[in-house]
Amino acid sequence: NAEEAQRQRMFAITKAMGLKSLELIDPAQKATVAQQAYIFNTKYGGYKYENDIYGGLVRALVDNNDPLTYSLEGHLNGAVRDLETKKGSNHIYSAGSDGKILRWSYNSTEQKWGYETVIDAPPAGRGYQVYSIDISDDETMLAAGGLNTSTADRTQNFVELYDLGAMGSSPKKIPGFVHDIENIHFTPDHKGFYARDNAGFSIKYSDLTSAKEVIKLTKKVSAIDLSPDGTKLAGGDAEGNLLIWDIANNYQLTTLMVNPKASATDRTDKSIDAVAFSPDGKQIIIGANSGVVKIIRGGAVFRELVGHKSSIEQIKFNHSGKFMATASKDKSIRLWNMEEKDLNRQPMFVGENEWVNTIAFTPDDQQIMAGMHSVVQNVDFSVVQPIRAWPTDIDRMKNILCEKYIKKNLSKLDWEIFVADDIAIEKTCPNVPE
Repeated sequence: NAEEAQRQRMFAITKAMGLKSLELIDPAQKATVAQQAYIFNTKYGGYKYENDIYGGLVRALVDNNDPLTYSLEGHLNGAVRDLETKKGSNHIYSAGSDGKILRWSYNSTEQKWGYETVIDAPPAGRGYQVYSIDISDDETMLAAGGLNTSTADRTQNFVELYDLGAMGSSPKKIPGFVHDIENIHFTPDHKGFYARDNAGFSIKYSDLTSAKEVIKLTKKVSAIDLSPDGTKLAGGDAEGNLLIWDIANNYQLTTLMVNPKASATDRTDKSIDAVAFSPDGKQIIIGANSGVVKIIRGGAVFRELVGHKSSIEQIKFNHSGKFMATASKDKSIRLWNMEEKDLNRQPMFVGENEWVNTIAFTPDDQQIMAGMHSVVQNVDFSVVQPIRAWPTDIDRMKNILCEKYIKKNLSKLDWEIFVADDIAIEKTCPNVPE
């Protein structure tokens, strides 16, 4: 009918406005067009997290230099390899190949994140590159693993254990690890942690004093995760197998082929490079070298999520469990709405000009932080720090542009260009002039 036809027309105009706003040079005009697109999308009952609308709002905030998009400056001499936070915490922890570990807290007065130093490093490094960190659920301990570069014998490695109640104190060194250490996960009882080492051919358990190998692997495993209740470990190998170990049952193994090649002639790399349990522990998410993301439920592939074009580096859920973020070597982050009715929708896209190593949602789920491969210098000689931030909460983003950056509404000519000459003109922001 005519009403539905008009509604569909407005959806098409709305999406076009969101995309067009990305091309505009004037930050104020960009903000007005993006805001009007959001208003139309809401008015006509569009999907709240429509990617074209989200992208327009984010880019307008970035170009207007809003505090929600400020980079975090702290790691200056190398990649940020891991970002971690816990539900209920007020902090984000970062670690990098520069050897630094930092604890970030939000300063509401300055509207930016500032850091305390867990451990510092001179520009030349401290002889230890940190690849993975985890925080105990009670936030009293931080475990850090990586590569000991202070010795030529790379088989003599260790995990550093920090007392977060005594910031700046020297860490306890836990020996028994070989080569590089990654994927550290504290157990829920805080009595130990699991870690993957020896180039992915070993999984070890530490009781916070020593380490012992609990799983010896014959094929390289690229990533592991511990279930929220601490009863299972999951990992992915180079052959497309999801491996699930039952910890209470002497690490009994269940193997699921979840990422096979489509055919004998398919040359797509089927390696599983990222693994994550959902917050309720009922689903396992795998990310493949090809960029495909799969949800495993009840021992079978429940849903396949496509969009990434290269290896998945990390998978993280926000603290509410509603959104999942995937970071890829294709230089992008995608935010997936995990509500079952919305899984088929296009994810929200966050683009970047550098590899994304790691991601973490802020404790309030208002932003997503991304640890980049390196410091980036733009063509205008401005420096992009290796921890970037983007807003994720549409409800918070929707009012900022009118409150802070939009100084005038669209003119009649602007309205005809960006909307249509047969649609009644309206004020995007009632508090500013036409």
